[in-house]
Amino acid sequence: MKTRMSDIRGLSGQWHEDAGGNISVLMALIVVAVLSLAGVAIDLRFTISQKEKVQYALDSAVLAGALERQKGAGLTDVTAEVQSYAGALIAMQGGGMTCTDIAVTMDDVSEDISAKLTCSQPTFVSQIMGQDHLSFAVSSTSTYSVGKVDVAFVFDVSGSMNSYNRLSLLKTAANAAFDTLLPDDMPDDKTIRIAITTYNNAVNAGSYISSVTDGVTLPADVSNLAASATYNTNNGKRMYDTATGKRFFYYQTGTCLDYGSCDQYSNWDWDPARRYYSDVSVPSSCVYERTGTQAATDAAPGSLAWIGAANPEWYFSYSDRNKYRGWQEVAYGGANNNTGAFDNNYATCRESGPVPLTDDKAALKAHVNSLTAGGGTAGHLGIAWGWYLISPNWDSIWPAASKPWDYDEVNATKAIILMTDGDFNFQHDSATKSSFQQSMDLCDKMKASPSKVTVYTVGFQVPSNVQKTSDGKTILEYCATSPAFAYSAADGDQLLQVYKEIAQSIADLRIKQ
Repeated sequence: MKTRMSDIRGLSGQWHEDAGGNISVLMALIVVAVLSLAGVAIDLRFTISQKEKVQYALDSAVLAGALERQKGAGLTDVTAEVQSYAGALIAMQGGGMTCTDIAVTMDDVSEDISAKLTCSQPTFVSQIMGQDHLSFAVSSTSTYSVGKVDVAFVFDVSGSMNSYNRLSLLKTAANAAFDTLLPDDMPDDKTIRIAITTYNNAVNAGSYISSVTDGVTLPADVSNLAASATYNTNNGKRMYDTATGKRFFYYQTGTCLDYGSCDQYSNWDWDPARRYYSDVSVPSSCVYERTGTQAATDAAPGSLAWIGAANPEWYFSYSDRNKYRGWQEVAYGGANNNTGAFDNNYATCRESGPVPLTDDKAALKAHVNSLTAGGGTAGHLGIAWGWYLISPNWDSIWPAASKPWDYDEVNATKAIILMTDGDFNFQHDSATKSSFQQSMDLCDKMKASPSKVTVYTVGFQVPSNVQKTSDGKTILEYCATSPAFAYSAADGDQLLQVYKEIAQSIADLRIKQ
């Protein structure tokens, strides 16, 4: 059979007509698919944006609810706050989005606040494919809850604080910190309590002196030199006269019987009279560091863990610290703290004793406003007593209302604010380590488990030549929980700002991170 050329041309034209129709249909389908995918992408992107906004609204609402909880609100009021706060933000988003009511729950143990809801967002382009809305769920479990904070302020009241109006500026800054931590509208829930301790050469234990130190009674026929030996070998025992019941300190006076050739080896007629703390201006409640295995711990006072009861030192022989010719003062000048045989440096402390944990802002302010300064800088004592005031191991020492939270108490945080204007350079003769090294030891133990104390440090006009660690850190930089927790202030305005900032940071610790 012959195929005519005209037939071939006809078939070819018909194929082109059919192919053109098929391509048109195919292209139409492709266009619809592309437009649909683009529409889905547009709707999906818009819905994701809406979800992000709802998530932000819910997170913010849960935080607002937690703040209401801190003020004492119950679940009903917290729920209303969360729903109102989030509802107002969600309503501003537009786009026709609708959401279910916000369900709010609160954990009785952790006091975390949780909220959740479901929203539906109408589509714009996807409707041509029969997808008229996209739904999503949002939830937020607040990492914010009512917390408990024990915070101890540790103030340097050494003599240098009298220079350049530093003490007055410190008082202003401390009062501002109290206002931040204990605002007037804060509920009386004891979730934030503040303690105060001060230090110079020593620490004033105040009315707690008998609870934290060991005591011994000695008969009148025991000489003061024998009392000296008793005191020095027992980490500073408080010594009481058996006959009078008064606390006394060793202080020797006498007459040289070898006229014209008196020295520490001569015969002396010792005066048996004792000097009692009630007879002198030296405070009887000054204490210094404890020694031994518990030197750098927060163990409760007791056997092998007593705090040293500070005593004036009396030097007789020239060999005593190779510093005083005490026998000459006794023989010719009379032993006293001006001529050298009698030295009360280690027994010198300010009148400001410790203030156990309290939320009585007026009392805290009154205490700070009464502070005076003088003496040296035994900073390690301030660190130790700041720790003692917030340590649960010391709860038998402090009043019932001031008992610190346990270290494992849910949502409880411990914080210390350590302040100084100079070097830590004063320690008792009985100590085997410098004030600087003792401070390092205490800070290491305090920041470690189980204590995990958060340490803020404040250096106020600290000179650049203070002692540093082997890697170049000051003691304030070493002790701070992190570099961000070590503050410095060059003037009163900066000091005020620093204390406000630290106080706000501590207040935020009530909101559990």
